[in-house]
Amino acid sequence: MTQPSESVSRRLINRKGYRSTLVEKVELAVAMDVQRRKVDGQGFQQSKSLERLARLLDQLGQSCLEFTAIKALKQLPDKSRKEYAKLIRLVGKSLKLVIINTDDANTRQGLKIGRRIPKITARLTTAFEQDASGMRNSSVVDFQLHRMIHLLAELADALLAANFGPAVRLQNYKQLKNAAHAMTAQNDDFTVERLALTRSGSTIATLRAEHAASGKMMAVYKEGESQKVIEELYGVDQWKRVYPKVAPTVLSHHVEQGDELGSMVIEHLPGRTLESLLLNGQWKSAKQLAHTLQRTLRKIWKTSLTNEPAQPEYMQQLRKRMPETRHTHPTLFHTHQTICELLRPSFDELIDRVEPLEHQLRAPFSVLIHGDFNVDNLIYDELKNRIYFIDLHRASYSDYVQDLSVLMASIYRLPIMDAAPRAELMGLIRQLYQFARRFAKENNDVSFDARLAIALGRSFATSTRFIYDKLFANRLALRASYLLEAITLLTPEKIEKYRLPLEDIFSD
Repeated sequence: MTQPSESVSRRLINRKGYRSTLVEKVELAVAMDVQRRKVDGQGFQQSKSLERLARLLDQLGQSCLEFTAIKALKQLPDKSRKEYAKLIRLVGKSLKLVIINTDDANTRQGLKIGRRIPKITARLTTAFEQDASGMRNSSVVDFQLHRMIHLLAELADALLAANFGPAVRLQNYKQLKNAAHAMTAQNDDFTVERLALTRSGSTIATLRAEHAASGKMMAVYKEGESQKVIEELYGVDQWKRVYPKVAPTVLSHHVEQGDELGSMVIEHLPGRTLESLLLNGQWKSAKQLAHTLQRTLRKIWKTSLTNEPAQPEYMQQLRKRMPETRHTHPTLFHTHQTICELLRPSFDELIDRVEPLEHQLRAPFSVLIHGDFNVDNLIYDELKNRIYFIDLHRASYSDYVQDLSVLMASIYRLPIMDAAPRAELMGLIRQLYQFARRFAKENNDVSFDARLAIALGRSFATSTRFIYDKLFANRLALRASYLLEAITLLTPEKIEKYRLPLEDIFSD
């Protein structure tokens, strides 16, 4: 850095092969080790973290090597080169902390590196500001150093993950630690195990103190976009005021102004999701859940019912999601089609035609709905025969048909293809439909079936973006087109008499 020379550069470049060999050795050792490990156990996590550390160190090595090819380095003033050299030394000192062990030293090392990163960043910023004379040249060096600092942050995360698993990072370690200690009087360590990683990249993990009874999960940690966390806090509050039995209790939350990510810690709810019951063929439990769900929904809908008409705007929701849907399946939703000289409308035209009809078919009342009523957001506790709702960030007062359609579609799209299990799914869907239709009749909701057809058309179409089996996605798309086209052919006097062709739509 202080005295750039071709000979030194060549020696560094010639050592590149050592890095490649080390990475290959680590990857091979990890591949052999994880075969005998329990997936997501501590040994598995440590081994995979070692592999991640090796790759990050390799990237840091490559970043260092980039300096040997920077001709602009020679053009910098001596003072600037010395300042950058000091920064490189700080990076090097941090790298000496990167040693993975089987004890909790990884946590201390990761936190130490994390504390150094803001100092190095601040010093780099100061050096860059002072070097106004050579700004064009120093910007290249500046970029490489920023890249190194970013890789150091990832190294710190990998060290924490060696003990806690991939759910724990520098960004959320303090929140997790505070949440664990808030639930217990003892100041012990805590463990974290990731339960799920959502499509948007949010983390859901279990959290408990080390001294907690074996196998008992003290709480669930959820992390995601700050706005979603705020929306879920509001949604939980709504449910707590209207029907508190179904909503989890928020134990703590962390959302600060300007932060991209927020988090919350909620009570651990006993039981299993409807998705888990169905995928594992536990039909008896699933039927018990369905009966309990019907009683629960009836109470919720009656308790929260208001006389304000509901307008969910299903077609607006569908139009918003069509670009993502077409990205997954570019040719799935047809444009114009001619069959024996009969011109059929394109899918976009169907959306345009249904939208004004939807405004005429507003639900005569509003109730509190979940907003994302999928099979993985329903938890059933068999021991207490209780239903819980999770992931409440879309809760609002709207049309109960929206929740019904999302649940029916999410049951139908489960990857279960054998005839007997599909028949069980059909029975569950039929049961839900009949229950909701009775509620509609009791409350003089004469456009129930027509609205359900529109809502299902929307749910079937948007579901295709999660389905990578083209044949199955095509089945969903055809059902969406059929339902929307059927609604456009209804005259005003036929709307009240329309009945959803349930068996045709959901039978295979």
